[in-house]
Amino acid sequence: MTDWQELRGGVNVVHRSGDVVRRPTTSAAPAIHRLLRHLHAQGFHGAPHPLGLDADGRERLTFLHGDVPATLTPQLRTPALLTSAAILLRKLHDASATFRPRPDDAWWLPAREPDEVICHGDAAPYNYVVRNGEAVGLIDFDTAHPGPRVWDVAYAVYRFAPLHGPDNPESFGTPQEQGRRAAAFCRAYGPGVGAEVVDVVPERLRALISFMRDRAAHGDEAFQRHLAEGHADAYEADIRHVRAHRATLRAAFEE
Repeated sequence: MTDWQELRGGVNVVHRSGDVVRRPTTSAAPAIHRLLRHLHAQGFHGAPHPLGLDADGRERLTFLHGDVPATLTPQLRTPALLTSAAILLRKLHDASATFRPRPDDAWWLPAREPDEVICHGDAAPYNYVVRNGEAVGLIDFDTAHPGPRVWDVAYAVYRFAPLHGPDNPESFGTPQEQGRRAAAFCRAYGPGVGAEVVDVVPERLRALISFMRDRAAHGDEAFQRHLAEGHADAYEADIRHVRAHRATLRAAFEE
C-alpha cells in the first residue's frame, strides 16, 4: 500500500489514495452506509459516499477535499466558519429526517427520544471539512444515531462556542462571548433549537464520558488512552463551567 497516505485521527487510523479513503469498520457500518446513501439521494453532498468494503473488510469512502482542523485556531474563530458549520449541520439533519432506521441497526451510540433526525454524534471542528474559511462537509459518522436535533447541536455548540472552562487548553472567550457564539450558532442552525441547548450540554458530556468508559472497559485502546490522558476529567471541568455560568450563557440568546 505504498500509494496510500496515512491519516491519523483521535480514534481511527485511515488511509487515503486519491479520492478514496479506507478506514476500519464498526458494527454500525451497514446502517451508516445506508444513511450516507440516503443523504446523497436527498441532495446532501457534504458527507462521504460509501463505496463498499475492500478485501480486508475495511470500508471504502469518497474523500472530501479541504482542511480538517484539529482545533479552532485564532484564524478559524470567525463568524463565517461558525455559521456555516451550523447551516451544514441543519442541512444534514433535514436530509436525515426521512431516513428509516431498521430494528437490527447496530448504532455505536444508543438512539435517543425523540428520534427527530439522525445525529452525527461528533459534530466538532475535527470532523468538519473546511474550504475558504467555511464548513463544506462532515466526516467520521461512526457515532451517528437517531436522536433529537438539540442533542447533536449541544455537542457542536460545546465545541464551537466553545463552552469550555478556562483550564481547557482549547478554551477562549469570556462566558458572555461564549454565550454569544452559542446563540449565533443556534440562530444560524434555525428553528427548533434555542437557549435550552445550554442545559443539554452537561447531559451530552455525561453521556460521552459514559461512552468512553464503556468502550475502554471493552478493550478499546483509543478510549483507554483518552481516559489516561484526562479527557474525562476535562469534560467534568467543562460541565462545571457550563453550570456555573448557565444564566450568563442563556442570557446571550436574548440579546
